[in-house]
Amino acid sequence: MVRGEKLKDAIRYEKLDVMKKDFSVYIEKNIAKIDSNLPVFFGHVISALDHSFPDLDDAAYDDYIDDIAYRVLEASPKASDIEFIERLNDNANRWKRKKGGKASLNILAGLKLMTVGKYRDSISYLSNYWKYDARIGFYIAYCYYQLSRQEPTVTAAGGKRPPSEMELYAREQLLDLARVKPPIFRLRQLDIRDSPLMKEAFWLMIARSLEWLPNERWFAMVGLEKAKKDRNEDMRRKLLNFATERFFNDMVFLREHFSLKLEDRDGVGAAGVVKQMRQQYPDMVEPVYYGIKLSLLSGSTSSYTTYRDLALEKDMPLHLIHLLDFGFFVMKNEKMESMAQLKEMKGRFKSFVYYLVPLEYLAREILSGDEEHARKAKKAFFDSIDAYAMELIREKE
Repeated sequence: MVRGEKLKDAIRYEKLDVMKKDFSVYIEKNIAKIDSNLPVFFGHVISALDHSFPDLDDAAYDDYIDDIAYRVLEASPKASDIEFIERLNDNANRWKRKKGGKASLNILAGLKLMTVGKYRDSISYLSNYWKYDARIGFYIAYCYYQLSRQEPTVTAAGGKRPPSEMELYAREQLLDLARVKPPIFRLRQLDIRDSPLMKEAFWLMIARSLEWLPNERWFAMVGLEKAKKDRNEDMRRKLLNFATERFFNDMVFLREHFSLKLEDRDGVGAAGVVKQMRQQYPDMVEPVYYGIKLSLLSGSTSSYTTYRDLALEKDMPLHLIHLLDFGFFVMKNEKMESMAQLKEMKGRFKSFVYYLVPLEYLAREILSGDEEHARKAKKAFFDSIDAYAMELIREKE
């Protein structure tokens, strides 16, 4: 549930979703009748909505109308007809509580037109919205690029043509994206409709952007953000390979590279990334913490001692260093040293005790001798200390 919502809100949204699914079934079975008389259909939708949910807030009310309209667009054989799209938009928007809210349906119509290959029409529907969500900018660039591929690639004499006008428009759109750097994942409509073609369009234009504008780091960053959200490991690794070569001293990509090495259980590779971080950012405490993190995972006393000394030199908060000492003893299953360190922290950092209470519970589970409980507790223990340390270090730097 979203913060501030009550249980009854969750139940209401569930019922709203059930009614939406019922309308979807009706739309699929009766699309010809709906197409021929949109005002009657929307009158029926609004009547059902007002009767079943009289206290629905304006945003949810208008979102519901948008969703129903798009389901009509998906089902209708007339979906690629501009006149029909405009009629559908007009009928849907007539019932909305917030007047003038055409953006949602224009975006959804543009996506539908892109899907059926009407690229020029798609551009006209999407062009006002790319600053709201980066994905729309990539879809516009994709439409221009697809139009460029419909043009001859060689001259009459057999030579290669220079980039066509449509390809130049695609490049210009990408340049505008790099200049404005709009956010990604802002528009809900795109998440709901993230079709295979939309994914293909996004990744194709990321590839073209890295080819045409290889020095614009924003493309690699936004591509990584989407790859991680989609759990697209193949693209994540490709983008990281590109980024760490092209932007070898960029801390954002170095962090991602370090995380990937840890996921791959490549301790040597992770240590190499830490070394590179320290070379590029000798004054930062963050790379030193990553060295400590590796020591906690490997259990190497010599490595931990080396990085602990560096942490003291870099003025890492003293209570954090003691917390990491406690973590190191626990991760190595050294019960006596762990409890001694815990007792010292409780006496020395009294304002910190609130956090030590749950950690002590996990530590005792780890040191209990029960392998199954210890394994689960160790992960929770390590993840908690890691999250706390990173938050503190980034605040400091």
